[in-house]
Amino acid sequence: MIELKTNPDYLTRLASDTIEAGRDQTGADINAAAHDIKNLRDYAEGLERNTQQMSGEIQSIRTQRDEAAAALLAIIRPELERMVQDLPALSDLSDRLDHLEDNEGNADTIRDEVRDMIRDGDITVTVDVM
Repeated sequence: MIELKTNPDYLTRLASDTIEAGRDQTGADINAAAHDIKNLRDYAEGLERNTQQMSGEIQSIRTQRDEAAAALLAIIRPELERMVQDLPALSDLSDRLDHLEDNEGNADTIRDEVRDMIRDGDITVTVDVM
């Protein structure tokens, strides 16, 4: 909270004294300044309350997000683990590639084997269009 160096109530009394002394416009200006200070103080206090409330809400939402992410991971983790286990072993692909290198002269066999690897999902092809 901001600390006010001027007391708005004192300014209001000062405005009254100034008006009684015959300086009506100066007293009115001091009184208006006192009201402005009160309004700004009240507005700053409201902003501070709203900021604290929003901070609490943000923390609550973060907690909910983290809990939802953990729950979602718990749901999909078994499926992901199953999918990883179902992937062909890297050594199997390496053996198939070594076999293809042995068949250098037979381009049709190589093409068929690569097509099978792509169709089986052993090889994934991604094309980036620029």
